[in-house]
Amino acid sequence: MPSDKETIVIIGAGIVGVSTAYFTAKRLAKQYVENERPRVILLEQCEPGCSASGKSGGFLARHWSDGTDTEQLAQFSYDLHAKLAQEHNGSERWGYRPLNTFCAEIDRIPVMPAKQHKAVHQRSEAESVVTSIEVIAARAHGSSSVTTLEYSNPSTPSASLDNDNQQTSTHGSISVPDVGSVKEVAPQMVPWLKTSLVNKLRQVGDTGSTAQVDPLKLTRTLLAEAKGYGLEHIRGKVIDVAETGYRPPIIELSIDSKPANIRAPGNRQPSVLSIVNATHTEDINLKAKKLGTTKPYIVLLDQGQDIPADKIVVACGAWVTSCLRWEAFRDVSASQIPIQGLRVHYLLAKPKEQIPAQAVFAEINGTVYSGEDAIEIYPRPDGSVFICGEALDDPEMPPHNPFEPVYSKRATGRLKQIVNDVTSALSFDMIQYGLACHLPVHAQGIPVISKVPSSKALYIAAGHGCWGILNGPATGLAVSELLVDGECTSLDLSNFRLDRWY
Repeated sequence: MPSDKETIVIIGAGIVGVSTAYFTAKRLAKQYVENERPRVILLEQCEPGCSASGKSGGFLARHWSDGTDTEQLAQFSYDLHAKLAQEHNGSERWGYRPLNTFCAEIDRIPVMPAKQHKAVHQRSEAESVVTSIEVIAARAHGSSSVTTLEYSNPSTPSASLDNDNQQTSTHGSISVPDVGSVKEVAPQMVPWLKTSLVNKLRQVGDTGSTAQVDPLKLTRTLLAEAKGYGLEHIRGKVIDVAETGYRPPIIELSIDSKPANIRAPGNRQPSVLSIVNATHTEDINLKAKKLGTTKPYIVLLDQGQDIPADKIVVACGAWVTSCLRWEAFRDVSASQIPIQGLRVHYLLAKPKEQIPAQAVFAEINGTVYSGEDAIEIYPRPDGSVFICGEALDDPEMPPHNPFEPVYSKRATGRLKQIVNDVTSALSFDMIQYGLACHLPVHAQGIPVISKVPSSKALYIAAGHGCWGILNGPATGLAVSELLVDGECTSLDLSNFRLDRWY
């Protein structure tokens, strides 16, 4: 017999979907006794965190979105990460730790052709994954709570520094040398780089404003905690989400000059689309009758399982446009969710020596790794080092299955060589593996966190780009409030509504 309990279905087990499931299940567990508690079901066709949420760097910055539409979201979520880590021992379970963050401009020979270098900078801002050293430093300067220290090589023409360039962090907790030549201070601050090649070094975050997590461990730990609150996790691919009782309108289209055997009321010629939709709708309503459910939606899975639902959240990351093929999302247009996958390559390495809690955004002179395409290097508490870059293509529709290989051996090979050229603590034979993932990039550079306006209870949360790990928990909390309370009181979601741009 079908359950009479309210049923909430969340599609997608990345950081956004899992955070939504965690906060929703937790909220309901506090409000209901177990036998009366609404069901919360999380659906995913592969392993939790199988795409970007399990293959990202996990860098967190409290102030790097200041002055943008995501400022409140980023600050709230940064603080929420700290609370989750305190509540669930995140330092041990998913490698949460505050860290110091640097931007470095590094020389490398040989120089890549200027034509190849120029091509990278023709990409739009919405397609970028990482922020250039100048923008990072500018954002840090714009916040009084972020330390920004700059050291330059006096032989570099663009370098002009004096003692006034040193600023004091309001958070404290940093011990830095006196301002001097970058050749003097780099060995003390980032000794694991080949400091003889460093031309500029800027500290753009301290332990009060930047931190890190292992995103795969975070995602799977929150999933485990959510199960403790009654979450049901089902593995399966969604092939449709249908609205029970829906009757598609007859749409007049000119198909061909030949009369059809099927006639619509009034002897009008129906479209093929209308005939197919009508047949599909009758099938859905028959399913609902057989299931004995009066719930407004049915989620159809590839292995024949049908799940009646009262509320549905789509949090599929770079695959979110899949919902455009689902009947219940017929009023959502592609222009409302212009989200595609930006392919980013990464390496995981084991260093020859322990590297401190630091993150480095490295611009490599003479290569394509400059400006928006700087390399990001994140040492982790477990002794591994995450290095990402090679986001040199335009956004694209990702492969059909999130777990399909999408990496370029040539791209990861270039990344390996660059890393070996500029770091002293890493070496080629210590590289564990190199892969790629698709970041869900919105054309406007901000995510969608919204109820579908014309629906009873359909929601979309996706398009967080390179800040998905940072903003995932706050997004999940916000959506949980929409689901359980009917409104979000923790955050202002007006910037992220579905109909904002189109």
